[in-house]
Amino acid sequence: MFIAGDTHQRIYDHQIALGALGINIRGRAARLTLSYRTTKEILAHALRIVDPVNPNEPIIYDDLDDGTATLAGYRSVLHGCPPDFIGYDTWNDELSALTEIVKRWRADESRSASLTANWSAAPPITGITCAELTKDGLDGDGEVHIGTMHRFKGLEYQRLAIVGADDGSIPRSTIERYRTGDPPRYAREHRKARSLLFVAATRARDVLRVSWHGKPSPYLPDGSRA
Repeated sequence: MFIAGDTHQRIYDHQIALGALGINIRGRAARLTLSYRTTKEILAHALRIVDPVNPNEPIIYDDLDDGTATLAGYRSVLHGCPPDFIGYDTWNDELSALTEIVKRWRADESRSASLTANWSAAPPITGITCAELTKDGLDGDGEVHIGTMHRFKGLEYQRLAIVGADDGSIPRSTIERYRTGDPPRYAREHRKARSLLFVAATRARDVLRVSWHGKPSPYLPDGSRA
């Protein structure tokens, strides 16, 4: 039996220890630390989403058997350009900028791989055909794949844009109701939202662009939220 898992990419509520299923992995597991999907530059920023340096608010991830998982030593041998983090005043400004950048990507013949824009709502991009990722697979044959961050789990693209990465969307403002009434769930919902953004960011192989309008998500690495 071979089992591979990454609790830093756990974006759903189904959580169970393998020991509870009679699968003993203690002393028999090995950590995989080399990433072949994305560049060192993108990975460095993505790691700071799920593992921010804040000793006052440690974020604990389990190792699938009631222990603690860590991303220490996680690395990539690929190199590329640093990801772009860009804020806008309004959603319309953000969408207009996205349209221009995707057109620029499409026109760059030296980069011929698939493109994707990732957002929670799927507005049209003027002048570009889009295909939407749904629970049943890809709907349409457009040049750009669009969908929620959940839909991109397990996929990979040369260039990826995450839009709407603002406070109130990532994480959802509704989790504040658990802050005092259910602190364990409040921490769990924050951890799950961090993992979701981490999953989305690491779908990018060569180019990652993250944008927001208004106040940026508090999960974005320090220095990228200016």
